[in-house]
Amino acid sequence: MSSNAQWQGSLADLPSIISSIKRLRAFGRLTVRNNTRLGLAHLYFRNGRLVHVIGTRGAVDAVLADLQSWTRATLRFERGVMVQSENVTPAHEQRFERWLSHLQARYSSGTVPRSGPAPGTSTPPPVAQPRPQIVEGQVVARTKVNQLISPWEWQLLVEATRRVSLAVAQLVGPKEAMNVLRDIIDDCSAAFPAFSGLKISPNGYLYVMDKSHLDRMPREDLLEGFSALIAICQYFCSPIVGEVEAHKLIIRALGDIAPALVSLGVFQVDNRLLLNGG
Repeated sequence: MSSNAQWQGSLADLPSIISSIKRLRAFGRLTVRNNTRLGLAHLYFRNGRLVHVIGTRGAVDAVLADLQSWTRATLRFERGVMVQSENVTPAHEQRFERWLSHLQARYSSGTVPRSGPAPGTSTPPPVAQPRPQIVEGQVVARTKVNQLISPWEWQLLVEATRRVSLAVAQLVGPKEAMNVLRDIIDDCSAAFPAFSGLKISPNGYLYVMDKSHLDRMPREDLLEGFSALIAICQYFCSPIVGEVEAHKLIIRALGDIAPALVSLGVFQVDNRLLLNGG
């Protein structure tokens, strides 16, 4: 791999990229981002071997299972980005290798195009799809007139995001948190246009590039987007500290504003999870 272009591609390129990582005994992180719905996975390699997996679905088993259903994704490998812990077992490696073999067979057979429509076929007109949603049961029926968010609600959402961002930074360190939060924002932006105006500052804080743009977005779209953002942050923390501790971490981070967020439908305390987890 002599150029940066060779370290990125689509899902069809994954087998060859992994082959190069193994051949070169590379150290680094492979980011896989779903192009059809909210989904993100970070695969860490040490000396060419898969050693750690984290993603929006939580634990490594759930992430690997979710990856097998992906049909479109973008890939980016960053050399030298490392993680201290390892959570990949030999069984996980075998499962990952089976998925790679399946991808290679699928794309090499020619039955699935690498990108775009098959030759001689026309592209069907786009069909409106429902917006992806991570947290279920939080969206109420739309009214014909879109309600805008109030200044107080906007300040609450920004403060909630700031607190959750700092919690992630304290857990994985500021440098890794910066990379993770950028990926989360990019992931949310694909499904929630309002998030195209959000950026991560050098000190790890979330800030708004153009507040007037967000002020024009429907209230429900913003609430749904921030709900997804908080949920993704929690899912990211789950494989590191466990599902229960990740939920507790978010609750502690939100602190005194948690009840207001619950009333907005942006956050929900999972009492069943807390009780079962002790």
